Amino acid sequence: MKTVVAAAQLQEALDRLASQIDERYGGNKLTLIGLLLGSVVFLADLVRRIKTPFDLEMVSSRQTTESPGRPGPLVINPDVLAPVVEGRDVLVVKDIFDTGETLWELVPQLDDLGANRVHTVVLLAKEGRCRVPLQADIKAFDIPDVFVVGYGMDYLGRYRNLPYVAALDPQELTGEAGA
Repeated sequence: MKTVVAAAQLQEALDRLASQIDERYGGNKLTLIGLLLGSVVFLADLVRRIKTPFDLEMVSSRQTTESPGRPGPLVINPDVLAPVVEGRDVLVVKDIFDTGETLWELVPQLDDLGANRVHTVVLLAKEGRCRVPLQADIKAFDIPDVFVVGYGMDYLGRYRNLPYVAALDPQELTGEAGA
C-alpha cells in the first residue's frame, strides 16, 4: 500500500474546498447531496467547514442490475429529493470521479426535479478514466489510475477508516497479501 494523499493534505484541501463552496453559493439556497458510501467521511469533514446554510441529503450510488455482470440505470427516489432540490442550487458530493458515469446519470435527474443549478465536488479525480463529456466542477486532487482506499473508500469492506488515501498494490487486490 502506498500513500497517495496524506492526512495533512486532505485537511488543507477541505479548507480550500469549503472556501470555494462558500464563495460560489453564499446567500443562495443550497442542498448538498452526498453519494453513499464512499463520500461519507469526505462529506462529514467538508460540511463542518462550510459556512453557507444548506440542507443535506444522501443517495446511494449503487446501480440496479438488469442482467448479471451489467449495471443498470442509477435510480433515485424523487419523492425524497424533490422537496430539497426544487428551486435550489444543488452540490453533489462524491468521493472519486472515475468514469463519470454515475454523475452523468444523476445530474440530469436532479435537473428534472427542478434544481436551479447542479454542480459537483469530488475529492479525487482519476486521470484518463472519464467516459462521458462531464468533469467535476470542484475537485481536490487529480490522481493516477490506481485503485485507492481510505478516507471512506474501501476494498471488500476494508480500509475505510484510514485517515489518508492509499493505492493498493496489485497483490493486495487479489488477496495474496492478506488484504
